[in-house]
Amino acid sequence: MKDLLHPLKSHADRHVLLALSGGSDSVGLLRACLEAGIRVAAAHFNHQLREAAWEDEHFVRDLCLQLKVPLEVGTANIRNISQKKRQSIEETARQLRYSFLTRTAKKHSTDLIFTAHTLNDQAETVLWQLVRGTAKATGIPAWHGKVYRPWLGISKNQIQQFLLDRNQPWREDESNQDLTYTRNRLRHEVLPWLQELNPQADAALARFATYSREDHDLLTEMAEQLTPYSRWDREPAAIQRRLIALKLQKRGIEFDHDHLVQIQAALQSHVVQHFTLPAGKQVTVQQGKIPDPQVYRKPDFQFPANWKLRHRQEGDRIRLAGGTRKLSDVLTDRKIPRGERDHVWLLAEEGQVQWVGLNPPIWAASFPGQTPPPSDAFWMKQAIQEAHKASQQNEVPIGAVIVHQNEVIAAAHNQCEALHDLTRHAELEAIREASTKQGGHLTDCTLYVTLEPCPMCLGAILESRIAKVVFGASNPKMGALGGVMDLLRSHWGHTPEVVTGVLEKECARLLKDYFSGLRSPQKGDPHV
Repeated sequence: MKDLLHPLKSHADRHVLLALSGGSDSVGLLRACLEAGIRVAAAHFNHQLREAAWEDEHFVRDLCLQLKVPLEVGTANIRNISQKKRQSIEETARQLRYSFLTRTAKKHSTDLIFTAHTLNDQAETVLWQLVRGTAKATGIPAWHGKVYRPWLGISKNQIQQFLLDRNQPWREDESNQDLTYTRNRLRHEVLPWLQELNPQADAALARFATYSREDHDLLTEMAEQLTPYSRWDREPAAIQRRLIALKLQKRGIEFDHDHLVQIQAALQSHVVQHFTLPAGKQVTVQQGKIPDPQVYRKPDFQFPANWKLRHRQEGDRIRLAGGTRKLSDVLTDRKIPRGERDHVWLLAEEGQVQWVGLNPPIWAASFPGQTPPPSDAFWMKQAIQEAHKASQQNEVPIGAVIVHQNEVIAAAHNQCEALHDLTRHAELEAIREASTKQGGHLTDCTLYVTLEPCPMCLGAILESRIAKVVFGASNPKMGALGGVMDLLRSHWGHTPEVVTGVLEKECARLLKDYFSGLRSPQKGDPHV
């Protein structure tokens, strides 16, 4: 019986709590733990669902007394509690049982709980998950928090033979023969039929669960590595599903398969879509992802006494450089989800809005005593000016500026053709200039560049410790921040903040016009 003891050897001399029902699996695990040198305390939970439940409890008490194993017993009327909670008996029993085990483990000062789930349990669980249409049939995990299931690879037949060899009796649960329970039908009808086709069907199902769980864990880890600015609609479908599930779980929102399918389809839409999920929870999909709810700032400055701090009201308007607009239209343009608009803080003088607490904030075109800091678009326009210089010199029109404390400390454009050096990219030129002026790292600086940096330029950004990178157009051929691959998904010791798509259309138009000009025949060309 080496196979039974092998999964336990690494826990020798540890103190564990074992869930002891009195059935062959848990009794076998108790005896095996003692033989493996594990210090065991037992916990038995009486569900009061069967008349024989009290006999099971007496059997467990006698067994633990005989083996000199400390025992804790808990009980609850599962049937009554499940009716009050309006959930299944099985789910109620599971919740109360694990709650009891957690409390008992704490009482006995152990951080490890053993349960006697077996290869047969694993096979039944995988079948049930497949029948229900669960998104991932990963079976029972070997570990879940403090709970460890060492015998998921051991069959019930092996366990019962182990007990017979030791003349150790156990209790049989007559409800395990009741075919009104789905698991029992799978156990007594479906699995035996599958084993006629393949005697190792239960092992094959368990192996499938192991591989599925490994795949799921890897894909989930890959999904968790996505950066905040990554677009989900550009990811493989398997990653998209996990991104959606992770986001909804993080917000405590329940969902089913249909919700997952609808939201995944919405990732490909150019139209903002809103979904109402269970309990009235609102989810918005825009720009290829589910954005995090914004934290809307209050003013951190002194403002005139006649300005009122409040949320939006019907009829609010704000005067901007292009004229007066409805606040609701401005919030729509800034893609603020409808469910969040009533949480936005603003300063208003009667119906005239003077300031809106977005990121970056919106200021009215005229207001007393306040000077709003320049926006990302303001600095990007200066980078675009540099790109125009490159275009005039027959260089690819890419420009960059580096800003420190609201001052441009470096401005540059592509000079690859002029200097016959393919490394003279706009970002690198700007970084060289700024580093010379700053005398070292650029830790408080922001780089604005019209095109998404390539891997070479990203390396210089990381080495110079630039705090923030803002780019306009994506780079589908060499982009290192999502255009081809987002290299910041790996850890490089420094991770700058990244903002994408600032004046994207204007930046992209520069490049499009430049390359269109190269392809168009020029006047006076002898080949025309």
